[in-house]
Amino acid sequence: MPVSANQLAANRANSEKSTGPRSVEGKKTSAQNARRHGVTAQTTVMTEEDRIKHDDVCSKMIADLSPVGSMEIFLASSVAEEAWRLDYTRAQCNNIVSIGHFDGTGDLYDADHSETNTAATTVRDNAKTLELLSLYEQRIHRSFQKHFEQLRQLQAKRKTNHDSDLDEARLLSQLAELQNLPYNPAADGFGFANAEIDRFTERFYRLQLAKEETTAFRERTNLRVVPDLSGLPGQPKKAA
Repeated sequence: MPVSANQLAANRANSEKSTGPRSVEGKKTSAQNARRHGVTAQTTVMTEEDRIKHDDVCSKMIADLSPVGSMEIFLASSVAEEAWRLDYTRAQCNNIVSIGHFDGTGDLYDADHSETNTAATTVRDNAKTLELLSLYEQRIHRSFQKHFEQLRQLQAKRKTNHDSDLDEARLLSQLAELQNLPYNPAADGFGFANAEIDRFTERFYRLQLAKEETTAFRERTNLRVVPDLSGLPGQPKKAA
């Protein structure tokens, strides 16, 4: 149904009267109108105490994950943020149940086990909220696992490439030494210093020697192979 000219004019007049908040404080408040429990909010709003704790927890977790490069840092930050949100959601669920012990819910019923009754009643009365928080918890946990797995895959690939490149640099460095030539890793596209290559080479051959000397070491220290006892009575059978 088409809008009449008078209705259109009235609509325009009304829209001019409703221009939203004008002050800086009003605009800040309006920006948070869609915020409810903070679990899914992209703009996090928290107390200064929570902010300090959040930054401390996230920075320590990111350090534990040891990211290298912008992509790994992004994934490590995502893992830390999801972990924080996961703990926050669980705390919200626990708080809802705990509130029932302080707001007089248990006084409404005569029961031998008032604490159990209070918890059950609080859960019943907040079933929808708890169900929603549980749903958010599952989603956050899946997101946490996804980012964590992506980070681990990226780090594993980086380590494999690093080890492969370092072994190639070792071989080329050895060739240059046999030819009495200086070796420049950068000329072959490597970012390693010669000192790092030398340390890797020295460790590589010490490991080779250690493997070759394993038998001699065991004989010298009277170490023997542990016999297979799986077939004896009372011993667990060896898996096929």
